[in-house]
Amino acid sequence: MKKVIAVVLVLAITITTALSLSSCGNSTDSKAGKTIKIGYVNPTTGALAGNGEGCEWAVKQITDYVKDHPITVDGEEKTIEVIVYDSESNQNKCTELAQKLIEEDNIDLMIAIQTPNTVIPVAQVAERFGVPCIATQSPVDPLANSLEEFNWTYDFFYTLDEVYESQKALWIKAGYKPNTGAKVGLLFANDTDGTSWHDLFLKKLAKDGYEAIDPGQYPSGTKDFTNVASTFKEKKIDIIAGTNIPPDFMNAYNAIIAAGVEVGCVTMGKCCLLQSDVEALGDLADGIMTQVWWAPTNPFKSDLTGINCEEINNIYKKDNKRIMPQPTAFAYAGLELAVQTFKAAGTTDKQKVLEAIGKLKCQTIVGSVDYSKKLKGLKYSSSVLTGGQWQRDENGELQLKIIDNSLYPDIPLTGKYIEGNATNNKKK
Repeated sequence: MKKVIAVVLVLAITITTALSLSSCGNSTDSKAGKTIKIGYVNPTTGALAGNGEGCEWAVKQITDYVKDHPITVDGEEKTIEVIVYDSESNQNKCTELAQKLIEEDNIDLMIAIQTPNTVIPVAQVAERFGVPCIATQSPVDPLANSLEEFNWTYDFFYTLDEVYESQKALWIKAGYKPNTGAKVGLLFANDTDGTSWHDLFLKKLAKDGYEAIDPGQYPSGTKDFTNVASTFKEKKIDIIAGTNIPPDFMNAYNAIIAAGVEVGCVTMGKCCLLQSDVEALGDLADGIMTQVWWAPTNPFKSDLTGINCEEINNIYKKDNKRIMPQPTAFAYAGLELAVQTFKAAGTTDKQKVLEAIGKLKCQTIVGSVDYSKKLKGLKYSSSVLTGGQWQRDENGELQLKIIDNSLYPDIPLTGKYIEGNATNNKKK
């Protein structure tokens, strides 16, 4: 149910028992004609909850900003209402909630965010109903592969080519150069995201002279990874590479270590990006490497609010007693882009809003946006990508250190590669 908070709307979230919804913020009713409605499906609970962390905080930051700096749209000053629903990390619920946002809440724009598991179903609904959609935090390829053509969606993230090159740079750091025959064990689910990664990695590994050890893609939610572990053990792999939801990776990694598999390098996407997720791994997290989308040390400043990476991290730490997670930065950026879009469009007319998204050229807290690229039927703007490693500091706390910036040299390094991971250090 909704609560009314003042005339200027800050955040709207509806909890519907029939849909088993839970939300990540407060709710408000909009005053007719005075607010812009933005839809947002977030994995607040479930397997991807780590990616949904900071949703409420990011929404409040931007809605508070617009409260103090109203947008002139359709000839009058307006604020924004962000309607957030919890997907519970369920793709079917993502579809259901996105449709609810359009048909019942009458949103003016959709934000599709927080991994392909959420972005793909939400963007597909926006396409079906003809609603402007800002997508982010989904690699371009899985989203582009999910439909033949996109007419209402723009993506802001990196491509899988960049992911591969970033992981390859980390393999080189660990001593596994191209054309040396190093064996890369693949760990990918058989969903759209995993398949996009899997197919590209197979092609790229062969081209670069690595040997791909492919035990086959697994159904997400698999508990028993004995066959995967046995294959990796038999083939004596050097590297483990993949992208997984956290529960799948934990089950797989435990099985791999239990089987006695020892590798020199572990590079994982999605499941090892967030401190909350890697902390759940305990000592297994030590030395794991992953891509880094955003860090407080990145040299970006929001054109909308004027805040830079260090400043926004300090505010988040003050409010939440921890470093701002990478997905929270993209939640903030997605909302920045929504506001910039309506400022540029000057209207809520959906066709003009769509045109305004495509013409955006601005800097956000996660980097610059320019939707001049296209993959298959999807227009997109590339976000920055570096390589990181989870290392323990002098207090024993895990920190994600940027150890490679070969794709984006302007991003400062924050650490150096440290040899070792849970597979080859398990007896120490």
